[in-house]
Amino acid sequence: MKRTLSSLCAAMLATFVCTQHTQAQEKETPKHWKIELAGALNNYSAWEVEPSVTYMPLRYAGIGMGVLFSRATDGNGFNGTSQDGTLRWSTADNNALHSFFAIRPSLTFQSPCITLGEDKDYTLYLSLSPGLTLPLPANRSIDVDYIPDRAGTWIPLKTERFHNKGGAGVFYHVKSAASLEIDGTIVFSAGYTFSTYDPYDCLRHISVEGKKLNPKKQRFMHSFFISAGVRF
Repeated sequence: MKRTLSSLCAAMLATFVCTQHTQAQEKETPKHWKIELAGALNNYSAWEVEPSVTYMPLRYAGIGMGVLFSRATDGNGFNGTSQDGTLRWSTADNNALHSFFAIRPSLTFQSPCITLGEDKDYTLYLSLSPGLTLPLPANRSIDVDYIPDRAGTWIPLKTERFHNKGGAGVFYHVKSAASLEIDGTIVFSAGYTFSTYDPYDCLRHISVEGKKLNPKKQRFMHSFFISAGVRF
């Protein structure tokens, strides 16, 4: 009877130790990946959407990749008069002129976390992500319709295509953010991105009838964003 009781106690103790060890391992298992979706507004009067994925092989450092889509809120096109003054011209697809894609590889550096809440299931930290913005494509083409330069309703007499040349393929950005992480899984962030990215550079060097399109230009791009994500 004593031997049976001792064996039972030993088995219960082993089970308890094994359970605690397993729970500790599960609790300490690091989560290296983070997927986020960010929305932003920038000083080109455009909104942005950027899904991204970040891999953190180190506790405070990692690499990331984002895909940026932006669209200007004003969809105005470009127009003018032919050099001989007999025709008016205007861009055929104004919507496409103000929609832009780019990919954003970057490094990510994260500060130590501050734990919040009674159960310590909230963490607050800062991050800094310097990287590149690579427009797709770096040079675009536009179609221009020509109509008679006089009153009346006219269908285009002709359409010509013009190509941009010399657009920059690489820009630089630095993204900073403050993040709140819930239970080590759900992440909410707010931040600011400073960039040399000129979304209109892919059109800026096009000349129509001897004149460049001359779209808006800012010295730097400033974007303010919020995002939500999952860490796993």
